[in-house]
Amino acid sequence: MGLNTEGAQSGNEPHIHAGAIEALYKSQSWYEAYMAALFEADRRQIGESIRRAEFLILNRERELLSGPSDRIEQRALNNALHALRALRGCLKL
Repeated sequence: MGLNTEGAQSGNEPHIHAGAIEALYKSQSWYEAYMAALFEADRRQIGESIRRAEFLILNRERELLSGPSDRIEQRALNNALHALRALRGCLKL
């Protein structure tokens, strides 16, 4: 997968970079736990799935505080945490 130099010159490079970062965080445990919680079908397990995802998200946020800033992943973590809290509220957990 090569980079089209015309695309890089036209300002598309940040989009390509963002997609690469997104692909990296989507393979991390916090994202997998987040998706598992969102799509948990067993009502008895959803509370635990949400807690696990929230725990992993908060741990990842702490990791990012001590390293180089990754705004794309930080935004994704924030959005995921808000979505899980909204889900928890909707389900009255």
